[in-house]
Amino acid sequence: MTDPVLALAAAFLLGLGTYRFLAGRRRGRSPALRFTCCFAWCFGAFLALTAARGRVDIDHGTGLAGLSGMLTDHLRTGSAGFLALTAVALRRPEADARALRRRCVGTALAVLAATVLFLLARPREDGGQLVATGALGPVALAGYDLVITGYVVGCLVTLLRRTTHWTRRADDTALRTALGLVTLTTAVGLIWAAWGLDDVLGALRTGRQLTTEDPVSLALGRVCAILLLAGATTLLWARAGRAARRWRAAYRGFRSLGPLWRALHAAFPQIALTTGRITPGRITAGRMPPADAELALYRRVIEIRDGLLILRRYRTAEDSSAPDVSSADADADADADADTDADTDAAARAEAVRIAAALRRARTRAPDGPLRGGPPPAEPHLPHTGGLEAETRWLGQIARALRTLPPLPTGPAADWSPNAAPSAP
Repeated sequence: MTDPVLALAAAFLLGLGTYRFLAGRRRGRSPALRFTCCFAWCFGAFLALTAARGRVDIDHGTGLAGLSGMLTDHLRTGSAGFLALTAVALRRPEADARALRRRCVGTALAVLAATVLFLLARPREDGGQLVATGALGPVALAGYDLVITGYVVGCLVTLLRRTTHWTRRADDTALRTALGLVTLTTAVGLIWAAWGLDDVLGALRTGRQLTTEDPVSLALGRVCAILLLAGATTLLWARAGRAARRWRAAYRGFRSLGPLWRALHAAFPQIALTTGRITPGRITAGRMPPADAELALYRRVIEIRDGLLILRRYRTAEDSSAPDVSSADADADADADADTDADTDAAARAEAVRIAAALRRARTRAPDGPLRGGPPPAEPHLPHTGGLEAETRWLGQIARALRTLPPLPTGPAADWSPNAAPSAP
C-alpha cells in the first residue's frame, strides 16, 4: 500500500525542484540553486520509491535481489550529498570550486563503495528479507549499511551546523521560522539516518536485512516529510498572510470611509470615478470589488478628496470659527497619550461639523465665493501628507464623527447638473 504522506511529499519536492530549475533560467542559476534542485529531485524520488516499495518490483527479471533497495539507498545518499553541497555553496558565496569538488568526489566514492559491498554480499530474497550469502556476505552487507548510514549522517551534521548558525542570524521572523523548521527537519533526518545502525548490527549477527522500512523508520520518515513540507512553504504562507492582512486593512479602511463618501456622493454624484480598471459595467459606484480592496480604498480616498474640493465653494469664512486642532495629530502612534487622542477626535468632529454645514448650504443655494462676488471660501482642513494609511485614518475619524451629527438633507447640490462631466482619476 502506498504511503500517502510520503507520496505527497515526493510529488511536492519533484514539482518544486522542476519549478525552481525552470524559473532560474531567467535570473541565472547559482551553484546553491542547482544543488537544491538536485536535492529536491533525488529526495523526491527516494520518498516516492519508499512510499511504493511494496508495490514496485524493480528486482524482477534482473537476477539481483534487493536492487530496488539499493537504488533507494543511493538516492538517499545523493540527497544528503546535495544538501552538504548546498551548505558549502551558501557558506562560500564565491562557490569555492575545490571544496565543491571534494564533496562531489566524496559522494561518488560513497555510492561506489556501497555498490561494491552490496555486490560482494550476493544477497538473495527470502520471506521479505535480504539474506547475504558466502563467507564474507554478512560483513559485506553490514559494511554496505555502514557506508550509507555514515555518509548520510556526516552530511546531515554538516547541514545542521550551518542551519543552526543561519537561524540565529536571521532577522526576518518568517525566514527565522523557515530556517528553524529546516533545522528541525535536519535533526529528525539525522535520527532517521542513525536508526540505520540497527541494520548494521542485524547484518553482522544474522546476515539478514529487511527489504522494506521498519515501522520506526517509516514513522521518522513521515515526520521528516511533514517538517520538510512545512519549512519549504513557510515563506509562501508568510507572504500570503501579509497579503491577507493588507487586504483586511484596506477593506476596513474602505468601510470606515463609507459615511463621508455617501454624504459627498449624494450632493455631488460626479465625484464617482468612471474610468480606469473599475467601470460602471463591472461595479456599481461605491461598491468594492472583493479582489481589489487596496485599489478600491485608493479610489474612495480620491473621490472624497474630489468631493471636498468641490465642497470648498460652499464653505464660508464663518466655518473657520469652529474649534480646530491640527489634523496632523491623525498621524500619532497608537501609544499616544489620552490628551492627544482627545485633540484628534475634537479636530475630526470640528471638521465634520464644517463639512455638514457646507453640505446643507450646497443643497439650499448656489455656491459662495469669488464667482458670486462674496467673501472667499474657507480652506478645507485636510491632513498633512502622510501616505494613504494616515489619510485613511484621518478621513475615517471624520466619517465616524459625521455619523453622530443630525441627518443631512438628501438630494444633490442645488446647482448640480446630470450632464456634469465626471471626475477623472
